[in-house]
Amino acid sequence: MTVQPLALTDTDETFPGQLPVGELSRRLAAELMAAAAICRDCEHIAGDLASGGAALENLSRLQALDELSQRLHGLSDVLARIGQHASGEWSMAVEPLLEGLGLADLVMRLRDAKNHDGWDATAGELDFF
Repeated sequence: MTVQPLALTDTDETFPGQLPVGELSRRLAAELMAAAAICRDCEHIAGDLASGGAALENLSRLQALDELSQRLHGLSDVLARIGQHASGEWSMAVEPLLEGLGLADLVMRLRDAKNHDGWDATAGELDFF
């Protein structure tokens, strides 16, 4: 299940800076679905690496990655359902929600209803802190 946000017209926003809760839920669901897809890719890579003779304790860690993928997928489904059932009258300011979020492309996708390449995200380059 791939969740795509709906394109909003200017008349869809109740107040400037406000976003209907249903649309925000759909956008968050799309982000979680993309994150789950990245986890599934990592599972396959890790599984290939482990097939070379990984220790049992490392194999059990792969189960945690699988659980993470399932949780992300489940949360995405719940948010998608919230988006389907939320009253059109419910809206909220999105800027306070996005404040301090460090991923600029994520902020742009959540703020803007246009379809972005990030909805079909792939893992980026490794970034050491």
